[in-house]
Amino acid sequence: MVVSGILRGGSSIGGYFDLKKSHQVLNQTVAGLRQENDELAGEIERIRKSPSYAKKVLRDKYHVTEPDEDIIFFTD
Repeated sequence: MVVSGILRGGSSIGGYFDLKKSHQVLNQTVAGLRQENDELAGEIERIRKSPSYAKKVLRDKYHVTEPDEDIIFFTD
C-alpha cells in the first residue's frame, strides 16, 4: 500500500511513519481511557453496593458533613 502510494505520488514514506506513530499514540490513549473507565465503573459499583463506602467518599472527596458536624481545615 505504501509502495503503490509512493508510485502514484499520493503518499510518502515519512507520511506513512507519521500516521503509524499517530496510530500508536491513539491506541495508547484509548487503552488508558479504557482502564480509567474500568476503574470508575468499579468505584461506582462499590458506592452503589455499600452505603458506608458512599458516605466515606462523600466525606473525604466532597467534604459532606452530618447536620451536627463542622469541618476544620488545617494549613501545613
